[in-house]
Amino acid sequence: MGSLTAALGNSGASLDVLQRALGIIQANVSNASTPGYATQKLDLQALPMDSATNSAGGVSAAGISSARDQYADTAVELQLQSLGLYTAQSQVTGTIQGLFDVTGASGVSSALTSLFTAFSSWSASPGDPSARQAVLAAATNVASSITGLSTSLRQTASQVGQQTESTVGQINSLAGQIRQYNVTRLSSGADDPGAQAQLQTNLESLANLVNFTALTQADGTVTVLVGGGTPLVMEDRQYSLTAGQSVNAQPPPVNPVSQVFDSQGNEITATITGGQLGGLLDSQNRVLAGIVGDAHNTGSLNTLASNLADTVNQILESGTVSSSPGAAAGTALFSYSNAGAGQNPADSLAVVPSITPAQLAPVDASGVSNGNALALAGLTNPAGAQGTINGMSYTQYFASIASAVGTDQQTAQTNQTVQKAVVTQAQSLRDSISGVSLDAQAALLLQFQRGYQSVARVLTVINSLADSVLALVPQV
Repeated sequence: MGSLTAALGNSGASLDVLQRALGIIQANVSNASTPGYATQKLDLQALPMDSATNSAGGVSAAGISSARDQYADTAVELQLQSLGLYTAQSQVTGTIQGLFDVTGASGVSSALTSLFTAFSSWSASPGDPSARQAVLAAATNVASSITGLSTSLRQTASQVGQQTESTVGQINSLAGQIRQYNVTRLSSGADDPGAQAQLQTNLESLANLVNFTALTQADGTVTVLVGGGTPLVMEDRQYSLTAGQSVNAQPPPVNPVSQVFDSQGNEITATITGGQLGGLLDSQNRVLAGIVGDAHNTGSLNTLASNLADTVNQILESGTVSSSPGAAAGTALFSYSNAGAGQNPADSLAVVPSITPAQLAPVDASGVSNGNALALAGLTNPAGAQGTINGMSYTQYFASIASAVGTDQQTAQTNQTVQKAVVTQAQSLRDSISGVSLDAQAALLLQFQRGYQSVARVLTVINSLADSVLALVPQV
C-alpha cells in the first residue's frame, strides 16, 4: 500500500510539473509578438525509481531556462547604433541641403552670377550711372544672400543643439528604467521573463540613441557603459549625462559647438560615435561647423564672404572714380565684422552703407578707364590672378560647398537604407534563436498534453488498484 501511496504522490507531483510546463507554453504564445521577449522553457528532471527507498520515480521541475542569446542581442544593439547614427545624419544633412538651391536659379549662386554680370556690363560702360547702380544692387543681393544663408544655417545648428539636449534627456530616461530593472532584480533575486523583455526593449531603444556596451553581472543586473566606457548604469545607481553648447566669446568668432558631459562634468563628446546622438554631434560639429565655423574651423561660407569682400575692396580701392586729374580714389564696396562670437564674415557681410554709385572706381592704378571694372568681371575666371579660393572661382567655390553637403546627405541616405536591411537581418537571426516559434510551441503543447493525459491515466489505475487492495482488507 505504501508503494501505491508513493506512486500516487509522485503522479500528482508530475501533474503539477506538466501543468506548469503548459502554463509556460501559454505565456510563450501570448508573448510571441512582445518586443524583446525570449522563449522560456521548463527544464524537466527524471526522478529515479527505487523500491528500496520506496521511490516510484516521476518527474520534477529543474528550473526555467531562457532561449535568450546575449551575442545575438548584442549584434542587434550594435546594428541599431549604426542605424541611429545614419538616420540622424540623413535628417540633418537633408535639412542643410534644402537651404542650398542646387539649380543656381536663386540664392548665393544666382546672386554671385548676377554680380559678375553687373561688373561685366559696367566694364563696357564705366561711366554709366545705371551700370554703377546695377553693381550696387547686385552687391547688396550677394551680401543679403550670404547672410541669409548663414542665418538659416546657424538656426539649423541651434535646432540640432536642442535635439542633442533632448536626445540626452531620452538617454537618461531609459537609463532610469534600466536602473529600476536592476533594483527589482537585486530585491527579488530571480529572473522575470517579462522584466527581461522590457529590459531588452529599453536596451534596443537606447542603442538607437547612443553607442554603449551592456554587461550582465553575476547577480543578474546590467551595467551600461556609454562611448568609451563612461558609466551610465551600474547596479542600483544611475550616472546621468548632460549636454550643452560652448561658444568662444573671443576672436576669432565661432558658432556653438555641441558637447556631452558625464555625471562628473567631464566632456565625453569624442567618445559618442553611434546612435542618433552621435549623428547629431557629427552633423553639428563637422558638417555645419565646416560651413559656418567653430573654434577649429573658419567655415567655408566665412571664407567665401571675407575673400570676396577683401578682393573686391582691394581692386576698387586701388583705382579712381574717373580718369580726370585729381579724381577721388575708390572706396570699399563691402564691409564685414570679425569682432566676436556671432560676428562671422558671413553673418555680417554688407554693402558699405554710405557708398554711392559715383564712388565706384572703374579706373585702375595704371589709368585704364575700365581696368578695375574688367578686373572685377574677371573674377569669374579661376585662372585669374585674383579672386580664387583653392584654385576655384567664387561661384565654383560656393558650388563645392553645396556639393559637399549633397555628398554628405547622399552618403547618409545610402548608409541608412543599407543599415535598415542589416538591422532587419540581425533581428531575424536573433528571433530565430530566441524568438517564439508558434509551430514549436504547438508541438510542445501536444507533447505535454499527452504526458498529462498519460499521468492522469496512471492516477486512474493507481486509484483502481488502491480500491482493490482496500477491498481485500477484512472488515472488523
